[in-house]
Amino acid sequence: MFASNIFGNEDELFAFLGDVEALLRRGQPDVAAGLLEGQLGDLADEGNDLAKLCLKVPVSAVRVVGWEQLGEKMKKLDRPGKPITAISIDISAPFEMPVLDAKHGNFYEPDLDTVFYSDSLYKFTGSDRQTMMDAYSAKGPAWSGHFENVDNTIAVRGLGGLYGEVLLAQKRCRSDDHNDAMEQDAAAIASAFIAVRLHQAIKATAEGRGMPRPFTLIVGNNESFPYFDAPVVTRFEYEEMLDAEGEEDGGAYDEMFAALHIAPPPDDYDPFASLPGEDQVSGASLRKRLREIAPEPQVANDIAPSGLGGLLNKFLKRSA
Repeated sequence: MFASNIFGNEDELFAFLGDVEALLRRGQPDVAAGLLEGQLGDLADEGNDLAKLCLKVPVSAVRVVGWEQLGEKMKKLDRPGKPITAISIDISAPFEMPVLDAKHGNFYEPDLDTVFYSDSLYKFTGSDRQTMMDAYSAKGPAWSGHFENVDNTIAVRGLGGLYGEVLLAQKRCRSDDHNDAMEQDAAAIASAFIAVRLHQAIKATAEGRGMPRPFTLIVGNNESFPYFDAPVVTRFEYEEMLDAEGEEDGGAYDEMFAALHIAPPPDDYDPFASLPGEDQVSGASLRKRLREIAPEPQVANDIAPSGLGGLLNKFLKRSA
């Protein structure tokens, strides 16, 4: 059952989350984070442990793993006349719930999908931020499900101590007889906080380490509450950033892929590789299936912090 000390009803909760997502889509993730931190601060003052834990996770504590692999991965997925033009890094619905461990507590790093898109359906190459915002609807973005490949190239470190607790709070709040208003508020806002922190971390990585070539970068949630989806940087924005730093490519990017139009297809080229099979029920389900079939191991580069001891997934899911 719905219970809250902050929101009068579910519509008010979703309106608040919609405001947070709108800030992300407008390119203001720091403002979105500040909005959430204000609510979390109030909950922490009232003694909520989950809110207190959120406030102990700054952006600087979140690290992105696998960024250096993106360039080679994109080259392998480029096809004649159909290069990779967008990548979405999404928090996926967890494969399993965290298990209480004496050493690590309820530690669980988010499962991330790295989803590669071309311009075959949606023209990322010609879309600025406003154009992409216009392409979102209540059912999700115009490109939903029309990807070229999905894997786990990108992983995250630094959210595990918090995310495990968020998953368990969501599980408790899912019960029909759950009526702890403070816990429901904390679970909802902490879930949004996780999504915004990942968005901020990806943005900081793209700006600080650069991208292998200009493309559109998105961060979202794949069948995972609160189902956010927002551009981090468009290709136009990244090219403007390069111009401002005196690193413009002089058109080399476009020339590189113009040559692909007349080059012979590679031996492993399958023109039907990206078409859905007869048993595919959704883009999101195929994304999860592909990750399970061909996982790419990531080397953990930190030690899981201790968790504390120990919603909202009852709401309708929206595939990223």
